[in-house]
Amino acid sequence: MGTPKASKKYSTTLMERGSFWFYGIGMIFYYMIVGSYMNTFLLLQGIDLAKIAVILLVVKIWDAVNDPLFAYIFDRVKFKKEKCLPWLRLAALLMPLACIGFFNMPTGLGEFGKLAWFTVFYVLWDATYTICDVPFFSMTTTMSVDMNERNMLFSVARVFHGAGNLFCTTMMTWMIGEKCGMAFGKAAIITCLVGAVFTLPLFFWGKEKYAILPKREDEEESHPFTLREMFSYLKQNKYLTLLYGIQIASGCLCVGGAAGMVGTYFIYGQTSFGIITTWLNMIPGPVLGLLLPLILKKVDRFKLYMTCNIFSFAWSVLTFFAYFMGWLNVTWAIVGSALTAIPTTMSGLVGYMFTIDALEYGRYKTGINAVGINFAVQTFSAKFPGAIASSLGVWLLSLTSFVMYEADSIAGLANFTQTEQAVTEMWLVTQLPGLIATFISYALLICFYKLRSKDVAIMAKYNAGELTREEADSLMSRKY
Repeated sequence: MGTPKASKKYSTTLMERGSFWFYGIGMIFYYMIVGSYMNTFLLLQGIDLAKIAVILLVVKIWDAVNDPLFAYIFDRVKFKKEKCLPWLRLAALLMPLACIGFFNMPTGLGEFGKLAWFTVFYVLWDATYTICDVPFFSMTTTMSVDMNERNMLFSVARVFHGAGNLFCTTMMTWMIGEKCGMAFGKAAIITCLVGAVFTLPLFFWGKEKYAILPKREDEEESHPFTLREMFSYLKQNKYLTLLYGIQIASGCLCVGGAAGMVGTYFIYGQTSFGIITTWLNMIPGPVLGLLLPLILKKVDRFKLYMTCNIFSFAWSVLTFFAYFMGWLNVTWAIVGSALTAIPTTMSGLVGYMFTIDALEYGRYKTGINAVGINFAVQTFSAKFPGAIASSLGVWLLSLTSFVMYEADSIAGLANFTQTEQAVTEMWLVTQLPGLIATFISYALLICFYKLRSKDVAIMAKYNAGELTREEADSLMSRKY
């Protein structure tokens, strides 16, 4: 059989697109298993909460270094015909090993040994995921130069990410929950094996047709970035630094996940309903992913993004006060998931597209095609705030009367209780900081983020050599 031909509509083949999207499922498995279940795992190890908080903070010093460091390496290392695929293949081999090692902590270790084990394997996981994340999102720019096709690749990739999130969360929540009671180590092995199956197709059918972009007449000769040039670029790309700077600052205070499934168990009396809410949140994904390219032809990305976020934020505020009114129960959580599913999913699909916007803006303004830097900032803004929030949240929990118990899985908590005061304190410290930070971040974005999708499309045409500078400037809605 011959190689499938690219469709007339797209420059990529279905096999190329499919292998890229399936890789997204696998990589999100490796992200979710650590990112979503790390706190739950650690809270059941009998380790002092304050010490966990300190270690979480310390390991993120490495995270603060490895994202820009890998971006520096990514933009300097030149392969003959590819830019992203070699890194993605390497990450596919290393990520499952790091994840499995993380959750198979020997039970006989003392507190110091457990903290050391966590530190080593978290750093390994963080590094291997960075090797994967930056090239994956960068690959949308090396598969096609057409903005509509890029939007399609990106939006569908987010749908596949969502599917991976759904499958991973369903598997892990059920396996370690009170119904099944499987140990974390066994659950991690099963989940990683499934994730590995999804990353394999890219090894055979992944292609980068535009790994080397054409040089504009006014563009400087290509040369490896120096660290000074990298930081200079970040300074000049104000929309990249504004968007992700706000996201990083506010994300550090979004400590809602600090108590993990342990907190959910003591608030609602069970965790298995989380599978239902996860499915409700993911149902709109496939439909919205297919419709999003059409929607974005009619609606500005930023306006759509903020409208969805404000709706979800309003429901979060209502839920916060519902706890004190005695309304918060499993039914409330399920109804809330159903109401916010569409805006939350839409926001997630659209959000990461701003990195491509900032990439085109940066090249338009500076003449530098800093793919690695842009996507490293995106990766850093996703991982760093989450880790700081985890550390801060666990530290805040250590100041409350909320008691941690040692258990192999959530099922082991059935014989333990928390006081009403302890649960209320846990609710306050995990919810209130995030609500305040989110309100401030949305206000700042509305006031200062002025880059619009129609202008980005013009910048992309100029960057691809289809327009002159004068033609591009004359078509813009405003001066950039």
